[in-house]
Amino acid sequence: MEQQQTILVVDDDNGLQELVRVRLEQEGYRVLQTISGLEAITMVRQQRPDLMILDIMLPDLDGLTVCQRVREFATTPILMLTAKTMPQDIITGLDQGADDYLTKPFNYDELLARIRALLRRVPPVNRLLTAGNGVLSIDQRKREVRVRGELIDLTPTEYQLLQVLAEQVGTVVTHEQLLRAVWGNEQARDNDYLKVYIWHLRRKIELDPRQPQLLLTEWGVGYRLVP
Repeated sequence: MEQQQTILVVDDDNGLQELVRVRLEQEGYRVLQTISGLEAITMVRQQRPDLMILDIMLPDLDGLTVCQRVREFATTPILMLTAKTMPQDIITGLDQGADDYLTKPFNYDELLARIRALLRRVPPVNRLLTAGNGVLSIDQRKREVRVRGELIDLTPTEYQLLQVLAEQVGTVVTHEQLLRAVWGNEQARDNDYLKVYIWHLRRKIELDPRQPQLLLTEWGVGYRLVP
């Protein structure tokens, strides 16, 4: 059975949000909603939607800034949905990392067609991630982590950290990339902060956290999960 794709809708027009939600759910999509740009960034980090529909004019953080910050840690397709129609506005949105741009008012059939086109361009989010020859597995849909077949209880932050590493399994993820992806720009250079969480994570997934076999340190650079 094909897995349900998730779309995050970010718009401060409640009426439009509801109309979009109803049409998307009718098409079989799972819908997440928020009016906050800051919350949208957090939701992309935590929920990993397959696509984001993003308005430019938001009450706390404009959509262009949201788009720029999301692009620092995620490749989620972004469809800008806005009343701004000047060519320069469209160029700016695309330069900030948006994948497509639809102006208000819009036709819902065109919106759905553009969503389908964007989702075809990228592979679906891998809902099952593995590392260490299957010793560690992450079911992203259930948000479950198992090590040697046993269910592991992780905090939300530990889960996000492990997920970022697992999405790039076998590749060194730098300190800065991990900090930006999990905590945002505010902690982007606090390596000591990251080390504390890595230690707690190792205590839960390693047989001996002092001699890790799954989550390895690349000294002075970052960390990687064994593929």
